[in-house]
Amino acid sequence: MNGMTILVLVAAAGAAVALFNGILSMAYGGEADRQNSPKHMLKRVAWQGVAVVLVLVALLIANLT
Repeated sequence: MNGMTILVLVAAAGAAVALFNGILSMAYGGEADRQNSPKHMLKRVAWQGVAVVLVLVALLIANLT
């Protein structure tokens, strides 16, 4: 397992944790959920973006070698 694989797995795990936090927040509801829901969504989308970019970089590196 190389370093790029580890980075992709960390980014995927970050997206999963952010998704889980958002689901828990929605389950409890209330004012805190209304205030924090956009933050949870932004974190999840950011982690997913990082994971996608890392996968694309890994594919590019693999095709160049």
